[in-house]
Amino acid sequence: MKTESLTEPSSSHFSKRARGYNASASWVGDKELIAKMVRAAGPLRGASLLDLAVGTGAVAGAFRGKARLVVGIDICEAMSGRAAGRVDLLVYSSAEKMPFPGGSFDVCTCRQGLQFMDLGKTLAEARRVLKPGGRAVFCHLTSYGGADDRTTFLTQRLRNPARRNFFSPGDLARAAGKVFSRVTSAEYVTRESVGNWIANGAISASARKRIVSVYRDAPAAFKKAHKVEFKNGDIYDSMRMEIITAHV
Repeated sequence: MKTESLTEPSSSHFSKRARGYNASASWVGDKELIAKMVRAAGPLRGASLLDLAVGTGAVAGAFRGKARLVVGIDICEAMSGRAAGRVDLLVYSSAEKMPFPGGSFDVCTCRQGLQFMDLGKTLAEARRVLKPGGRAVFCHLTSYGGADDRTTFLTQRLRNPARRNFFSPGDLARAAGKVFSRVTSAEYVTRESVGNWIANGAISASARKRIVSVYRDAPAAFKKAHKVEFKNGDIYDSMRMEIITAHV
């Protein structure tokens, strides 16, 4: 795992992206991916669930009607205000220091949020607010490992200047294993349009041009692992994600 200092606050970055966020990547509304997270969460009847970095509520909304209570937490009001109607309660707060008593929830979920946080603090907080026997489900982009790390992390950095953590395969599971038990992981691959992925409203034209250049000049190992395709003026990338399930 590679960790860097923030070059832009997360709240500022995602405020710029709020309006077009749901259309910024195919994984955002990917029903199969979300269904895998729901299944990984285990039994939900009567459960209270906390979704970290709730964003527009795409993940949290999938648990409405399944869990007894769905709470979303986020620091970006412009983004998470769009989750209204998909959660029972919306809390504006950092996930690194949450305003909940210990043992408040049965399930904690987070998709694509831990990469923007202090990972150690957030995982410890997630563990604290879960009840005995509770479980956490985390889903995040990773590299394919080894030869593609450098290029993968560069494209992620250029697209998300608010990003703090860059994950290789197994990194998130190892970090979760320090505070949780019975950690398992599963791979998920999402096919993304790079042109759509970089038109998120939060990065400069020069950064967008550089990302395109990085893809064109990428090492053969990266292009092979990501199944990079140049087609109709766009670039397509098979991006790797990991779904981590951890138990208290």
